Amino acid sequence: MAYAAVTSLMRTIHQSMELTGCDLQPFYEKLKSLRAILEKSCNIMGDHEGLTILEVEIVEVAYTTEDMVDSESRSVFLAQNLEERSRAMWEIFFVLEQALECIDSTVQQWMATSDSMKDLKPQTSSLVSLHEHAVEQPENIMVRRENEFEMMLDQLARGKELEVVSIVGMGGIGKTTLATKLYSDPYIMSRFDIRAKATVSQEYCVRNVLLGLLSLTSDEPDDQLKDRLQKHLKGRRYLVVIDDIWTTKAWDDIKRCFPDGNNGSRILLTTRNVEVAEYASSGKPSHHMRLMNFDESWNLLHKMIFEKEGSYSPEFENIGKQIALKCGGLPLAITVIAGLLSKIGQRLDEWQRIAENVSSVVSTDPEAQCMRVLALSYHHLPSHLKPCFLYFAIFAEDEEIYVNVLVELWAVEGFLNEEEGKSIEEVAETCINELVDRSLISIHNLSFDGKIERCGMHDVTRELCLREARNMNFVNVIRGKSDQKSCGQSMQSSFKSRSRISIHNEEELVWCRNSEAHSIITFCRFKFVTLELSFKLVRVLDLGVTRCPIFPSGVLSLIHLRYLSLHFNPCLEQYRGSKEAVPSSIIDIPLSISSLCYLQTFKLYRPSFKNYPFILPSEILTMPQLRKLHMGWNYLQSHEPTENRLVLKSLQCLNELNPRYCTGSFFRLFPNLKKLKVFGIPEDFRNHKDLYDFRYLYQLEKLEFQTSYSSAPCFLKDTAPSGSTPQDPLRFLTERATAPPTDVPTLLLPPPDAFPQNLKSLTFTGEFCLAWKDLSIVGKLPKLEVLKLSWIAFIGEEWEVVEEGFPHLKFLLLDSVGIRYWRASSDHFPYLERLFLRSCCYLDSIPQDFADITTLALIDISSCEQSVGNSAKQIQQDIQDNYGSSIEVHIRDPLKLDNNLDNSFSKSNYTNSTKVLDAVIVIDSNPSNIVVTFHFSSFVTTEEDADDDFEKEVASYRNNVE
Repeated sequence: MAYAAVTSLMRTIHQSMELTGCDLQPFYEKLKSLRAILEKSCNIMGDHEGLTILEVEIVEVAYTTEDMVDSESRSVFLAQNLEERSRAMWEIFFVLEQALECIDSTVQQWMATSDSMKDLKPQTSSLVSLHEHAVEQPENIMVRRENEFEMMLDQLARGKELEVVSIVGMGGIGKTTLATKLYSDPYIMSRFDIRAKATVSQEYCVRNVLLGLLSLTSDEPDDQLKDRLQKHLKGRRYLVVIDDIWTTKAWDDIKRCFPDGNNGSRILLTTRNVEVAEYASSGKPSHHMRLMNFDESWNLLHKMIFEKEGSYSPEFENIGKQIALKCGGLPLAITVIAGLLSKIGQRLDEWQRIAENVSSVVSTDPEAQCMRVLALSYHHLPSHLKPCFLYFAIFAEDEEIYVNVLVELWAVEGFLNEEEGKSIEEVAETCINELVDRSLISIHNLSFDGKIERCGMHDVTRELCLREARNMNFVNVIRGKSDQKSCGQSMQSSFKSRSRISIHNEEELVWCRNSEAHSIITFCRFKFVTLELSFKLVRVLDLGVTRCPIFPSGVLSLIHLRYLSLHFNPCLEQYRGSKEAVPSSIIDIPLSISSLCYLQTFKLYRPSFKNYPFILPSEILTMPQLRKLHMGWNYLQSHEPTENRLVLKSLQCLNELNPRYCTGSFFRLFPNLKKLKVFGIPEDFRNHKDLYDFRYLYQLEKLEFQTSYSSAPCFLKDTAPSGSTPQDPLRFLTERATAPPTDVPTLLLPPPDAFPQNLKSLTFTGEFCLAWKDLSIVGKLPKLEVLKLSWIAFIGEEWEVVEEGFPHLKFLLLDSVGIRYWRASSDHFPYLERLFLRSCCYLDSIPQDFADITTLALIDISSCEQSVGNSAKQIQQDIQDNYGSSIEVHIRDPLKLDNNLDNSFSKSNYTNSTKVLDAVIVIDSNPSNIVVTFHFSSFVTTEEDADDDFEKEVASYRNNVE
């Protein structure tokens, strides 16, 4: 991972320049040139001991230099006088000069070693020559996939123009098998005058491909061979199969050999890379091979074992079905497993062992067929994608990975290349798409605008990922006690190195003491953390699923942190109803958090059922590298801008900002903010006296307002308690809270010119009690494309869209809103593409005029009355009849409630009627004086309880109606 380590050092140098103002650009440029050399040399395939030793040397120097540059840059930033600053700056220059001299020398050795290998046959030649056909069995793998075959057969036979038909999919999915069966089909044989095929592979030779297609041996030059092939095909209807092609260059080298005689000739390509398929097919859709479903998997395994090997008892069939399921639909994995089962015979205990460890058994197959096929995809990755692929080893098997989480982590890990004109998050998203196109990860879910929301990795591919990540000491994972012996030594080694450690059980967290790990990420929810945070060099620390009873003060000494995620869960039960003061150390976030000057992402969570805010120091907004801040429900000790307050040019995402701070002077501090979520309980919004002013957030694209009633609502008092001081601790007093009014809007919308003019997405969640007519303000936003309204954000039986409506809106979500009548035309939503309706229990129908919205592609309805679904189906039919186009309509869990049902049964009223307020936190208008008040009632129902009870009563009512 020398390439990734040098890239990370370059990122650290760039951050040092931003923090200190030192001119380190010459060092940055020198590293950039050295990295380019490494990138070219990294294309040598195989495990070469000489290169591996040199790579380790580069990685160690790069990481050590990063740590030293961090420390000295921080000293420059915090220097109290010119002498301290000058000394620290001199140290930075000295450290970088020494490091570059060492890296340069090692890279020269690297070049000499790699040059000496250029004329040698790669050690992995056996891998290169091995493709899927070598281990697949055509007569078996196409079991129950006749539809796929028939569709491809039709595509090869239809039309007169020359067409390139591409089959795309991951290694081992059956591309070569499908192509071979098509090539040998009797109909194809009779239709085409000439058939020819050749395998390209990674380390391809144009000459060998040409000779393979011509089925001859010759000493002719390549140009003459190309000319001969073209003349041989000209005037005839031909089918050419180009199997296992990896690059667009390989296609460019041969494509001119295939003449277009307008006679129905076809070229059939198989590849793992979508980019290659689209390039060769001139953008025409490729055939993406899918994984087999369970029935297909079981039928294949049954055919290969049970039909060939004689009779088996039902116990073996039951275990066989488990094995088929765990192969994840990958034909190659099933083939490998079938080979192993046939060797062990009818030994039930061995079958059970295989069933419990399918993916690891496949990866450790003595012949390593499956891993060798899949490893080709990894070894062919460009240098910048290899660390991205290996990073997936952090996540658990079968886990659906949220892309926004992955992007956040990649952005701070340091191995992504910075590209001019792109944010680091955009670079990360591009890398994810490239891995999808190379069939190494799969898409699980897309957002409304076509971006990937969740992705995953096949179990067998993950085994390859784990193996390579461990070999490169990039990621280390222990998967329970059974795995500890086999990789315990590797784990202990990783604790002494700069690996990334994925924690899946509590014991591993203890082992991290004194670790030098680069990243520590937890995935298991522990009860609490009392661990001394002694891993001083860590840069990414994710304890987001681990509840900390007190703020872990050890975090404050982790000066290299780029990413910090904490779940803060202070224990306050003993102070309820007591006059005893709550020590500030229990609930306050320490002021010294701002000393983590490299922190780019800070995420602070609290349990959803807890009813207290965080009290944050305003200094948290002075951290110069901060890009993303998630604060939880919070109040700042002071928020008024001061002369020495930094303008945070890096801050792009601010999550759960209390509404009291939404002022123009406050937002001037964040000129590049792109995402903002304003969160508080209703009293926070009501006590915001001034109109909201977002006009200075010129780059803001996504804005969300959210309010939530809790069993401990919070409001601001106008006057401070007598005698209170900024140092006064919090106290839990005993006062009863009064229920807030429901007929007064919680939120007052500002005029259109006070909103950001580049805003694309706007969300309202919670009981804001706004009038539907207020949405006319929102409709005037010039670039708004996404609007989400949830949980009684707007009230009233009728929503009549007025004026111009929403001229640019593409996505609309209505969730748990109480409208019955929706008056609108297609002119109000001229570019709407997707409409989602959730739990709109009173809505009678969708406006029928929506059938004239020509951009409409999807209507998705759940938990609404049947009449709403019927109106959607009618719109679908009208679009088909009037425009000849089709839209998707999804309907789930339709309600059968009486339209005359009393309004008291609405979800909002249901929640209010069962909610008993048991506590109130009183925050004084003086931001330094904070008093917390609790009242305890005998019965409390939270919103979550109300949701459950409401759904149960709806279900009961539905059953009674039926």
